[in-house]
Amino acid sequence: MFVAAVARVAFGQGGPPMITDDPGTPGNGKWENNLAIIFEHRPNETSFDAPEIDLNYGVGEHIQLTLQNAPVLLKRSGHGLIGGLGSTEAAVKWRFLDEATSGLDMSMFPRVIFNVVQSSVRRGLAEDGTLFQIPFQAAKTFGRWRADAEFGPLASTIGRSEWLYGIVCGFDVSKPTMLMAELHGTSRMNFTRDVLTLNFGIRQTLTERCIFIGSLGHEVHTPDGDPLAFIGYIGVQLLY
Repeated sequence: MFVAAVARVAFGQGGPPMITDDPGTPGNGKWENNLAIIFEHRPNETSFDAPEIDLNYGVGEHIQLTLQNAPVLLKRSGHGLIGGLGSTEAAVKWRFLDEATSGLDMSMFPRVIFNVVQSSVRRGLAEDGTLFQIPFQAAKTFGRWRADAEFGPLASTIGRSEWLYGIVCGFDVSKPTMLMAELHGTSRMNFTRDVLTLNFGIRQTLTERCIFIGSLGHEVHTPDGDPLAFIGYIGVQLLY
């Protein structure tokens, strides 16, 4: 998306359309909802989240409740288009440091990602098992530059546990326009078998309550020479 001392929404450069999250919360009784189309293309396979619905509600100035889901469309070479419900994410963010008083915004954002439709797993539209993430976020402003970092464990009921990490740098080109660059990754708990993604994004304020958000990225490293993914995000952020 941030500080309680001034009782307002705190805005940073992480969060949608980037992969890395930031410490921002909407503010007490306020909504920050993201509606988007997301795609991922690999050789012989393309998937779309259309639309992804990301609902965020502020409880007090430091707490955010999140619920996220999307219908998924998948097209594989030589096969017809299939669709179904993707994984559901439920999360709670707690911002425990504010930059205005502590010199740094920091939060923790535990979340659970699960499937409400098991047929989506069998058809390749969602990952098997339940995922648990407990990442921490930190953000700081340097004039027109903003930096955000995230790091934490990712555990799964199926497969190995991993680390997730990311860093985003944003620059205010003008008052309504921010450009962003991101490096995001996951790795095994012994910091091997990294999957690294380079991503570039934009936030363009359209009105007081509507922001255009978009990004394009590409995996730059996968283990064992696995196919690299090209990813994209285009949507709007609604504030009310």
